[in-house]
Amino acid sequence: MVGRDREQTRRRLLDAALVEFAAYGIAGARMERIARIAGCSAGLAYTYYGGKDELFDAVQSEVAEAAFVEFDAADLPAYAAKLYDRRHEHPEFDRLATWHRLERPGRVSRAAEIEAIREAQSRGLVSTRFSAEQVLVLVLAIASMWSNAPADGSDHLVRRRTVEDAVRRLIEP
Repeated sequence: MVGRDREQTRRRLLDAALVEFAAYGIAGARMERIARIAGCSAGLAYTYYGGKDELFDAVQSEVAEAAFVEFDAADLPAYAAKLYDRRHEHPEFDRLATWHRLERPGRVSRAAEIEAIREAQSRGLVSTRFSAEQVLVLVLAIASMWSNAPADGSDHLVRRRTVEDAVRRLIEP
């Protein structure tokens, strides 16, 4: 029973921390607020995670796994549409990523994706009008262009089709 309570407490802390970090970033987040939302003491939150940075890392790791969309250079329109869907379903993922870029700047390696795009370009599947790096940046930008805009169900479907069509037109040879 004790093991289950620990896991439930960890889960509540991670859920509360996701909300807190998405709203306030690392610098603005407060362990006391996270603990209160999770229904435990701040001391217990520190016991489980050591500190705010470690808790942010745990949340970031979990979000990276949940937000993962398989990259497919041979079908970039579908990849962009799936990214758009994920951002629409979980806007907090984008906010967390923005805070990460602002407060923990550093390069994320996209070398594998860039190489896959180069390969698709060499096979004639993706236009060579832009470099592989530019294609990746443009696809990611198109997929996220409505991430902060409210949408009802019908807007979402129209926007999703627009994302797919824009990427299709961008890469067509």
